[in-house]
Amino acid sequence: MTRLVPAVLTLTDLPLAELNCARLDGELFAVAGAWCPVDAHDGPETRARALAPLAPSRAAAERMTAAWVYGLAAEPHRHQFCVDVTARTRKPGGAGTLLREVRIGPDDTRVLAQQLVTTPLRTAIDLARWGVSPGVPPDTALLADLLAYDGPANDVPAIDALDYAALVHLGLEAGRTDAGERTVRHGISFSRQAAGRLMEARRLVGRRLPAGP
Repeated sequence: MTRLVPAVLTLTDLPLAELNCARLDGELFAVAGAWCPVDAHDGPETRARALAPLAPSRAAAERMTAAWVYGLAAEPHRHQFCVDVTARTRKPGGAGTLLREVRIGPDDTRVLAQQLVTTPLRTAIDLARWGVSPGVPPDTALLADLLAYDGPANDVPAIDALDYAALVHLGLEAGRTDAGERTVRHGISFSRQAAGRLMEARRLVGRRLPAGP
């Protein structure tokens, strides 16, 4: 029986030279820290599995990396991960990843192909709070896509009632960058800015819904 080619190949499967040759021959395509056969389904589980060589121990893919896993954004130049402040993990050694320490609740992540990923709702909240990168706010359409990702059964209507205490409860607290620098909450105005972005995204979700009979 012919052995099936894994959906995701890494340096533990083949040497780098062979992987690159197969990519140049059109047999593989590069994704995150791995390579996939050209006939592999490029879906959330495949992308999450491809993050394994990059992901720090016990870290969850977050912000733009999570949005990319869900198929809502292009793959970021630097993959973004977070760990709970109580976790003990090694900081990433390469320049291709970012790691933050944050508060992560039991409902803030899900597992895709054994990789932790922040939920679409938590991803939207983190992007509204912290931006795509320092000083770069998220696109309203992306936030709306994340809020609507899980369909009508999700908690999107509750976004309309979000207040500042709820934002903090959902994980919008100060974090620590991978450089060890404490990120500072900028007070109520910063929370108001995050809430405003989420509410505008929620209104966009509502405008996208089909009109009732």
